[in-house]
Amino acid sequence: MPVTVRATTWGGGPSNITDLLTGYISDEIQILEPDLQYAKLGKRRDAPKGYDRIIFPQTNQIPVRINVSNIGAIGSPSTFGGGSVFGATGSIQGGQAATAGGFPVSSTQGVVAIAEGTNPASITWGATSFSSGQAQYGVLVEISDLLVHSSAIETIDACTMHVRNALARLVDTALQTVVNAGTNGVIYAGNKTARADLAVGDLLTQSEMQRAYKTLASSNAAGAKYFDGSYFAAVIHPYPESDLMTNSQTGAFVDVGRYTSVDDLKKGALGDFRGIRYLRSAWQNYFNSTTEVFPTTVLSADAFGWGYFQAPTPTLVTTPDSNDPLNLFTSVGGKVTLGATRFEDSVGTVRIARIESSASNT
Repeated sequence: MPVTVRATTWGGGPSNITDLLTGYISDEIQILEPDLQYAKLGKRRDAPKGYDRIIFPQTNQIPVRINVSNIGAIGSPSTFGGGSVFGATGSIQGGQAATAGGFPVSSTQGVVAIAEGTNPASITWGATSFSSGQAQYGVLVEISDLLVHSSAIETIDACTMHVRNALARLVDTALQTVVNAGTNGVIYAGNKTARADLAVGDLLTQSEMQRAYKTLASSNAAGAKYFDGSYFAAVIHPYPESDLMTNSQTGAFVDVGRYTSVDDLKKGALGDFRGIRYLRSAWQNYFNSTTEVFPTTVLSADAFGWGYFQAPTPTLVTTPDSNDPLNLFTSVGGKVTLGATRFEDSVGTVRIARIESSASNT
C-alpha cells in the first residue's frame, strides 16, 4: 500500500518515518487478518484507474431437465428409487414442476432429450453483470507536541497502529453492511417471522443453522457454490457463538476444536460442523430492535464482490503549515475508497442466509 509522508525532520529523518509506517502497514495486515472475515469471503476485484465502478460478471446456469415423454425410454420411476434421485417434489432447479413419478418436467428448455438427427431448440444464454459504486472513508488524528515529548510511550507509533486498525475495521464493517442488507434467506430464531418479534430467549440453535444450510444447499444446483467444494461459511459474533456451543439440543455444536487445525484457529475459524465452517468476528454488527439482534451470516462462495478504488493509505504530517503554523500537532490519518455488491442469480438463487437471534450474553 502507498504511504504519504510530508515531513522534513522527525525521529532521524523522513526515511525513518517511511520505514516506520511501511512496517506498521505490513505488520498490521497480518495481525488483523483473522478479524477481516468478510474481506476474505468475497470475490475481490480492484478498480483500475479511471473507473467509477467495479463490474462483476456472473454467468447464468443452464437448466437440466427430463421431458415426461422420455421417462419410459430410460426406465420407470422405480428404476431411480421412485423419484428419490430428484427429490420428493422432483425439483432439480428451483421452480420446476414435477410429474407423478417425481421427475422434473420441461418441453424445450435447457438440456433436454432429443430425437435422432434432430437438434434441440436453442436457448438464450448469457451473463449478468453486477456493479458496485464507490464510497470513500477517512480518519485524521492530531497528537500534540507536548504529548509526544512527555509521554512514556511512543505515541506516534501507537497512533499509527490504531489508525491502521480503524481502517481495517472499516473495510469489514462496510462489507458486512452490504452483505447483511438483503431480505432473501432471512431466518429468525425461535420460529419468529420478523425482527421486531424477537425477544430475550430467542437464542441461536443448531436448528436455525441447519435451516440456513438447507437454504443454500438446495440452491447449489442453481449456482450457490461451496467454499473449496465442501462447505459454506458462517460469520458469527462471540455472543450467539456462546449460545450455539452451549446449547444442549440433539446434534448441537459441541467440542468442534478437535476438528480444527492450529492454522485455522489463527484465522478465526471455530471449526466445521455439518457442512458449515464457523468464523468468529467480534466486529459483526448487531441490529437495534425490541432487543439486541445479532446476525449470523451464512455465505456460499461467489455470494458478493468487493474491491478497492483506493487501497488504505496512511498519512503522517509533521511540518508546519497554514493550519498549524507553530507545529503544535503531528497529524496521523488514513483513507480508503471501496465498493461492494451482493450477487443474485438470474433464477433467484439464494447465496446468503442470515439468521437473526438474541443472545444470552447481552
